[in-house]
Amino acid sequence: MSGTARPGDPDRETADPAPAEPEGGDPACWLEMVCADCGAMQDTAEFTRCARCGAPRE
Repeated sequence: MSGTARPGDPDRETADPAPAEPEGGDPACWLEMVCADCGAMQDTAEFTRCARCGAPRE
């Protein structure tokens, strides 16, 4: 035996590289999702009335 690893040798194979970090994330500003009257965070930026106090969106 020559002492060199052959292709497919478990000592030579490397683990899969770590997955890349996902791009994106949270938006920089969530202000459009906050009720101006009570400060409650809404489910979407397209809300028309606050889910907590019922105030219309300004």
